[in-house]
Amino acid sequence: MGTEADRETAFSSWRASLQRLTDSPESSRLWRERRYHFAHRLGEALVGAVGERPPITGAALYGVWLDWGLLYVGQTVEAERRLRDLAIGESHHLANTFPPEIWHRVVVIAWPQLAEAVAVSQELGVKTVGLALEHHLQTWATPLANAARRTSEGGWRAVDRTRSASLGARSAGAVEPLFAVVRSLWDAAADWDAMLPALPEAVRCVRPGLLLDDPRPA
Repeated sequence: MGTEADRETAFSSWRASLQRLTDSPESSRLWRERRYHFAHRLGEALVGAVGERPPITGAALYGVWLDWGLLYVGQTVEAERRLRDLAIGESHHLANTFPPEIWHRVVVIAWPQLAEAVAVSQELGVKTVGLALEHHLQTWATPLANAARRTSEGGWRAVDRTRSASLGARSAGAVEPLFAVVRSLWDAAADWDAMLPALPEAVRCVRPGLLLDDPRPA
């Protein structure tokens, strides 16, 4: 971690770089097209058909890492929409603060595909199970972006999940056997690279930096 002066210098360089990249109408158009091209490729890698693997649809857990570690954990019941928007940021806030061009990896677990999910999903419903798994993951992994919420005064308020009365927290006990399986898959995906055996079909690990090579629109 650099000094405050280092951070201010880096911030000024970042702002100056963006100004150079958008210093004319034509440059601004190319910048917008390049960013969307990348975001589209990332969304397709996260939930589109990949080789013989079918698209991911429905409920899923997902996590975003920066180089130093886990940044964010989320869940959705509509992965085919939510995860395509993750890098675009039109309805998902994360990319507005942490651009996807700097993400180290993104992990997706389509947990309803797991055998351990069938009975508990029938009992509680898919939405409740997803919220409970998200609560477990956020409590266990303490991702930075989930650890505090914005306040109306312009600051931040720490989140204490041990005191949560949310539906996910109240239902967490019922999904513990499923979470044990999810956690094992999560750990495997967090350390996975292309030299290792393939992950199960319900799990994806995408390295966004590998999708940055081609700046041209499709």
